[in-house]
Amino acid sequence: MPGRGFLLNNELTDFSFAPADPAVHDPNLPGPGKRPRSSMSPTIVLDDRARPVLALGSPGGATIITTVLQTLTGVVDRGLPLVDAIAAPRASQRNQTTTELEPELWNSPLRAELEAVGHAFRQNPEIGAATGVHRLPDGRWVAAAETVRRGGGSAMVVRPAGP
Repeated sequence: MPGRGFLLNNELTDFSFAPADPAVHDPNLPGPGKRPRSSMSPTIVLDDRARPVLALGSPGGATIITTVLQTLTGVVDRGLPLVDAIAAPRASQRNQTTTELEPELWNSPLRAELEAVGHAFRQNPEIGAATGVHRLPDGRWVAAAETVRRGGGSAMVVRPAGP
């Protein structure tokens, strides 16, 4: 629709500029037709008739992918309402020796269980700030945003005026 669209990352700071191992191709090197991994948002999920049923995204640079993925799996795999999937505590692993955990996970028994089998963590006060829309089985749309992170968000469904 005219006047609507998605603003994507317009910087190159999320690309790798030298491969970690010169003998191995690094898919995150800049090149034609590429965009940084952190810009893989918004994510749009289609049903079996190619109609949109869920769209979500997040700012957050390096945490965009983990934020979108955890929200997506919350709705699709765990059956959570979109607002609950957005509000769920998050972890972020970005190929580092430690995984970032939000306070609710940091203070949970799960952290100790995972540390006992060799995982290492560091605390992050908040990871991402998701928003999204989800089409319900009856055709209505639900819009949702963060309830607490970054002071909470706002979301709504807009119905454009007809021709």
